[in-house]
Amino acid sequence: MIKNKRGAFSDLFLFLIISFVVLLVSGMFIYMSVLTRDRLKSLTSPTENVNYTAVIDEVYEPVVNSYKMLYWLSIFIIVSMVISIFIGSYMVNTRPVFFIPYIFIVIIAVVVSVGISNAYQTLATDETLAPVFLGDGGEYTGFGGSNYMMWYLPLWIVAIGFIGGIIMFIRKKSEEFTPYG
Repeated sequence: MIKNKRGAFSDLFLFLIISFVVLLVSGMFIYMSVLTRDRLKSLTSPTENVNYTAVIDEVYEPVVNSYKMLYWLSIFIIVSMVISIFIGSYMVNTRPVFFIPYIFIVIIAVVVSVGISNAYQTLATDETLAPVFLGDGGEYTGFGGSNYMMWYLPLWIVAIGFIGGIIMFIRKKSEEFTPYG
């Protein structure tokens, strides 16, 4: 068991930053892999009895398909971070007097999350990247659950922050409980 863990107050900010970065990087990888494959196919021409399009499909198509797993991996990473916040809140040893500063930290995280959510919405609805983030019904399937989490990020931060605070400040400390004196 980890003793004297003090990181639960900053977990919400780490969640905000890492969620945004994971979605941004995942979207860029998916976009670049499909764009690179399409450009390679458009630049090749069959010469000397070599079909370059078939070679590109055989070699590069697994790369494109593996990057498309990031649609599901991103929501898995985000949900794992939420679970990690709850576990970290349970593991932290703190006093009830810190509940007031914790509420202020949650309020600041909500204010920051509004900006991050708006930035993500602007990025996801950009005409160039919208097919990647929102899906186009064809090659791109979109970040369904991740988009939902990021569009309603301030509400998620409120819920995660207060549930984490309840877990952190309400739990009984088993090492302090002595039933017989």
